[in-house]
Amino acid sequence: MTTPAPLSEDTTIVSHARFAVPEQSRADFERVVAELVARAEQEPGTLTYRFFRGAPGDYAAVEEYADAEAVDTHQAANQDLLARAFEYADEYWINVHGAVGSEIREWARDAAGVNLFEDPL
Repeated sequence: MTTPAPLSEDTTIVSHARFAVPEQSRADFERVVAELVARAEQEPGTLTYRFFRGAPGDYAAVEEYADAEAVDTHQAANQDLLARAFEYADEYWINVHGAVGSEIREWARDAAGVNLFEDPL
């Protein structure tokens, strides 16, 4: 069995998000998400940006970025749509894995339901 290489400071940043969206907001939420996905496909530092539908009103996102700069670029370029997506959700939970920049760290400190996991084992 091969031992995996240890993680370094050069690892990507991965985010797992979950959204609880009430019935009356689901169509709007899905339209915003479709636009976010389309925009993310054009962002060079965004490696993965996928949304999934689960039980009615339950959505999940998996995002992967090349580095903290790519996360900041994505956030800045999509503030309008991200704000709308969060408005449509009754609740959300976000786990971010990897060393993020100061802007995301500050946002996470003030946001309920956001957890940062920055220190690799």
